[in-house]
Amino acid sequence: MKNRVIAMLTVALLTSTMIAGCGKQEAALEEAPAAVEEASVAEAPAEAPVEAPVEASTEEVAQEAPEITSSLDDAIASGIILCNNNLFKAGETQGEGHILMDQDEPDENGEIKCYCLEMFGAYEFQDGNFVKCAGTGVIPAVITVKAKDDGSYEFISIAEAEDGSNFVDSIKRDFPEALWSRCITIEDDDRNELERQERAYAEEYLSSIGREDAEIGDYADYEHKLLTDAGVSVDVSNKMLDAQSGDGIEFFCPMWLGEREVLEDNVRYTYKTEYDEKKNEIIFSQILYETGEVLETAVYDATTGDKVE
Repeated sequence: MKNRVIAMLTVALLTSTMIAGCGKQEAALEEAPAAVEEASVAEAPAEAPVEAPVEASTEEVAQEAPEITSSLDDAIASGIILCNNNLFKAGETQGEGHILMDQDEPDENGEIKCYCLEMFGAYEFQDGNFVKCAGTGVIPAVITVKAKDDGSYEFISIAEAEDGSNFVDSIKRDFPEALWSRCITIEDDDRNELERQERAYAEEYLSSIGREDAEIGDYADYEHKLLTDAGVSVDVSNKMLDAQSGDGIEFFCPMWLGEREVLEDNVRYTYKTEYDEKKNEIIFSQILYETGEVLETAVYDATTGDKVE
């Protein structure tokens, strides 16, 4: 299945499921407490269609080895990344941030409930910037790990606060009373710290591939010129959205006039969307990043929205 890697517009996270201990809650789209609004994914243009995150089957995830790490923080981090990777098939690298607010003593099985604020992001190159294209805002979560006899920790499960009208009740049910306020109203200091941690993953990745100069940010941090901004009619723009929901290269091209990069089998491609005002054509292209060779194009009449043969 293709991994659609576009930025998303306040897309709801998948409803609560248990995938190898990953209890994910749907992010609120309706009016809700401030912390619920934080749980939305990165923004995208209003005209852009969004493909829901691809959910791995319970059977597939159950076959994965448990995450055992040397420190409590590492176990929490690995659990956040594991569970979110099962939900967001996006980007070429992923990162997380978490704040451990409190924890219980180990129970008779050595399991420890950790009361956290978490954030997850997947990143891709868009117009030369390294952009958070999918992920979450700040989410309160109860993360359970198991203390091993050798001093290491094994990730067991994650259960996030519920959405909408159930949000406050789920906080009061699952978190110690001393943490209720911090979970319900997310402070800027906590949000900024989680973002700093998450972006550190992106910085490390850029360094590993020699592209340290790329700017890291969210979709909303950058201007994105849409077809309608260039004078294309809404009807034709909508036809392009239909074309981009198909099986051709249009699927991978950005919804704005610009480009995004995709790694496929360790080969980097640039997918580009252009508007030729003189020819009155909309052009989608697949380009080999290494050489700049144009591998395939799809051209549409900007007046009718019909494909040009």
